[in-house]
Amino acid sequence: MGKKRPKHKKQQAAEDIRMEMYSDMDGTFAFIAGYTPGGAPYGVTWEQVGIDSELPFEEKVQLYRKQMDVSANELTVDDSDELPFD
Repeated sequence: MGKKRPKHKKQQAAEDIRMEMYSDMDGTFAFIAGYTPGGAPYGVTWEQVGIDSELPFEEKVQLYRKQMDVSANELTVDDSDELPFD
């Protein structure tokens, strides 16, 4: 068997940044809300947000970020209704 080449410092730094940026998602979950006492993640799956789980991870992340940007832009506040108290 061949030896595994050590990663260069720049490669390792880039991978560390990537892991930190995507710490709330993985191959199964678009958003990891938390972990069970046994360590299993739970949250919202890629399918639940309408993204094919078979796509490459980076592509799923891009699609999810686009969805989140569109959703944020569509949020509106309707302050025309009066509150039921004085």
